[in-house]
Amino acid sequence: GAAERGTFIHQALERYLTECPGAPPMDAYERLLAHGRAAFGAALARPGVGAFWWPRFERIARWFVAEQARAAGEGNALASEAAGRMEIAGPGGPFVLTARADRIDQRADGALAIIDYKTGSVPGPSLVESGLEPQLPLEAAIAAAGGFEGVPAVAVAALEYWRLSGAEPPGERKALRGDPEALAEAALAGLSELIAVFDDPSTPYRPQPDP
Repeated sequence: GAAERGTFIHQALERYLTECPGAPPMDAYERLLAHGRAAFGAALARPGVGAFWWPRFERIARWFVAEQARAAGEGNALASEAAGRMEIAGPGGPFVLTARADRIDQRADGALAIIDYKTGSVPGPSLVESGLEPQLPLEAAIAAAGGFEGVPAVAVAALEYWRLSGAEPPGERKALRGDPEALAEAALAGLSELIAVFDDPSTPYRPQPDP
């Protein structure tokens, strides 16, 4: 299914960036394909995977390596599949927010860029600004607080989605509009308000709060 395909692609990119965090070497495409084969594993023997998913991954890999080469002067991948956490004070006690960032780059000026790989659709700006898709802004808040292991607590200069479809085009970079710091502050404020509401014993936990 789509979830497994996304997992395979994320694993392949994580392994490749651990090996090649900066400008791609001459054999970068071949290395990424090797990591892809390892990530797909036995699934490659399935006819549908071999016939449809793998050719798309090859196109993703070619685009990804070319994009890494084009952006070599921007900085290096500092962390991949990075686990982060921060505590938020609430009326009922500390609330622990956790996240896993697909990728965190450190740019030449020292600022951070947080990247989320999407093998499906990319959330529109209005969904992010309204708080319905808060993942990247909340990851920026965690990063600013030094909550990602091995990542310095410095300014986040960019929040990006990298759409990896393997179709046409095989990949796209889509930066979130707006100031990352302001987006992070708004998302954190909204989450704090939500925590306070659900810390109130009179608040029901409805299975479908907004039908």
